[in-house]
Amino acid sequence: MSCSIEVEFSIDGQKALKEISKKKDMAELLAPILGVSVFIDIFARNGPGSVVYKVGTTDFQLLTSAMKATNPILIRQIEDIAGRMMILPGLSRGEEDFWRCMYRAM
Repeated sequence: MSCSIEVEFSIDGQKALKEISKKKDMAELLAPILGVSVFIDIFARNGPGSVVYKVGTTDFQLLTSAMKATNPILIRQIEDIAGRMMILPGLSRGEEDFWRCMYRAM
Protein backbone atom coordinates (compact mmCIF):
# COMPACT_ATOMS: atom_id res chain seq x y z
CA MET A 1 0.00 0.00 0.00
CA SER A 2 1.30 3.39 -0.94
CA CYS A 3 1.32 5.95 1.82
CA SER A 4 1.52 9.04 -0.32
CA ILE A 5 -1.73 10.72 0.64
CA GLU A 6 -3.49 14.04 0.40
CA VAL A 7 -6.39 13.92 2.79
CA GLU A 8 -9.04 16.23 4.14
CA PHE A 9 -9.75 15.29 7.74
CA SER A 10 -13.18 14.95 9.27
CA ILE A 11 -13.98 16.50 12.64
CA ASP A 12 -13.10 13.19 14.31
CA GLY A 13 -9.81 13.06 12.41
CA GLN A 14 -8.93 16.59 13.47
CA LYS A 15 -9.66 15.69 17.10
CA ALA A 16 -7.46 12.59 16.82
CA LEU A 17 -4.60 14.66 15.37
CA LYS A 18 -4.91 17.13 18.25
CA GLU A 19 -4.89 14.21 20.70
CA ILE A 20 -1.71 12.84 19.09
CA SER A 21 -0.16 16.31 19.19
CA LYS A 22 -0.93 16.66 22.91
CA LYS A 23 0.55 13.23 23.66
CA LYS A 24 3.64 14.12 21.62
CA ASP A 25 3.97 17.38 23.58
CA MET A 26 3.84 15.46 26.85
CA ALA A 27 6.41 12.95 25.60
CA GLU A 28 8.64 15.85 24.54
CA LEU A 29 8.97 16.83 28.15
CA LEU A 30 10.19 13.34 28.99
CA ALA A 31 12.28 12.39 25.97
CA PRO A 32 15.07 14.11 24.08
CA ILE A 33 14.46 15.48 20.61
CA LEU A 34 15.18 12.19 18.83
CA GLY A 35 11.80 11.34 17.33
CA VAL A 36 10.20 14.72 17.70
CA SER A 37 11.62 16.17 14.49
CA VAL A 38 9.55 13.79 12.36
CA PHE A 39 6.39 14.73 14.26
CA ILE A 40 7.22 18.37 13.72
CA ASP A 41 7.80 17.74 10.04
CA ILE A 42 4.48 15.94 9.55
CA PHE A 43 2.22 17.82 11.92
CA ALA A 44 3.71 21.31 12.24
CA ARG A 45 4.50 21.62 8.55
CA ASN A 46 0.85 21.01 7.78
CA GLY A 47 -0.31 23.02 10.79
CA PRO A 48 -2.15 21.50 13.75
CA GLY A 49 -5.40 23.17 12.68
CA SER A 50 -4.95 22.28 9.04
CA VAL A 51 -7.68 20.20 7.49
CA VAL A 52 -5.74 19.14 4.38
CA TYR A 53 -2.49 17.28 4.90
CA LYS A 54 0.03 16.19 2.29
CA VAL A 55 1.96 13.25 3.65
CA GLY A 56 4.39 11.22 1.57
CA THR A 57 5.68 7.68 1.91
CA THR A 58 9.02 9.05 3.12
CA ASP A 59 7.28 10.76 6.03
CA PHE A 60 5.91 7.41 7.22
CA GLN A 61 9.31 5.72 6.80
CA LEU A 62 10.95 8.46 8.87
CA LEU A 63 8.16 8.19 11.42
CA THR A 64 8.74 4.45 11.73
CA SER A 65 12.46 4.97 12.37
CA ALA A 66 11.87 7.76 14.85
CA MET A 67 9.18 5.87 16.73
CA LYS A 68 11.53 2.92 17.30
CA ALA A 69 13.77 5.31 19.21
CA THR A 70 11.05 7.00 21.21
CA ASN A 71 9.00 6.23 24.28
CA PRO A 72 7.18 2.86 23.94
CA ILE A 73 4.21 4.23 25.88
CA LEU A 74 3.79 7.08 23.39
CA ILE A 75 4.08 4.59 20.52
CA ARG A 76 1.31 2.47 22.02
CA GLN A 77 -0.94 5.49 22.62
CA ILE A 78 -0.55 6.71 19.04
CA GLU A 79 -1.02 3.17 17.73
CA ASP A 80 -4.28 2.96 19.69
CA ILE A 81 -5.51 6.28 18.30
CA ALA A 82 -4.59 5.31 14.73
CA GLY A 83 -6.21 1.88 15.14
CA ARG A 84 -9.38 3.43 16.51
CA MET A 85 -9.54 5.98 13.71
CA MET A 86 -8.73 3.45 10.99
CA ILE A 87 -11.93 1.51 11.72
CA LEU A 88 -14.18 4.50 12.42
CA PRO A 89 -17.19 4.36 10.10
CA GLY A 90 -17.82 7.22 7.70
CA LEU A 91 -14.21 8.17 6.95
CA SER A 92 -13.18 9.13 3.45
CA ARG A 93 -10.92 6.70 1.61
CA GLY A 94 -7.98 9.09 1.95
CA GLU A 95 -8.48 9.52 5.67
CA GLU A 96 -8.85 5.77 6.17
CA ASP A 97 -5.61 5.22 4.21
CA PHE A 98 -3.83 7.87 6.31
CA TRP A 99 -4.76 6.18 9.59
CA ARG A 100 -3.87 2.75 8.20
CA CYS A 101 -0.42 4.04 7.19
CA MET A 102 0.00 5.71 10.59
CA TYR A 103 -0.98 2.47 12.34
CA ARG A 104 1.46 0.41 10.26
CA ALA A 105 4.23 2.92 10.93
CA MET A 106 3.93 2.28 14.64
